[in-house]
Amino acid sequence: MEGGFLSRLRKFDAYPKTMQDYQVRTIGGAIVSIFGILLMVTLFFGELSLYLTTTTAHEMSVDTTRGDQLLININITFPAMPCAVISLDTMDISGEQHLDVRHDIYKQRLTKEGVSIGSIEREHDPTSNKSHISSLLNQQQDHTEATKG
Repeated sequence: MEGGFLSRLRKFDAYPKTMQDYQVRTIGGAIVSIFGILLMVTLFFGELSLYLTTTTAHEMSVDTTRGDQLLININITFPAMPCAVISLDTMDISGEQHLDVRHDIYKQRLTKEGVSIGSIEREHDPTSNKSHISSLLNQQQDHTEATKG
């Protein structure tokens, strides 16, 4: 049974061997074969090493073909840096810089092992509370006028 299977398998050989009478072995053929094998081994291990290594990019770029504003969500861990030192600076497509962006930023303290300490602190944005502050000032002014009158 095995002989029948092997003979059927040989029929699928895309490159059948020529007869021994027609084979000629040359130095040039040997050099080409050795060079081809070395090239394949080199390429294989080169690609394998690139696949297995991790590269860390310390730079982000934004696709400029999108609309005016782009929502970007990032989650970055700085294991040995105090929260007070960390800030976010951005630049839009027109080149306008936004330094020390503070809206919608949440900071979480971590232990040396990366375990969360306490609750997540929302970064305070003084410009986001302008309407709230002005309404509080109006209420205080109304209260002051009511007590004077």
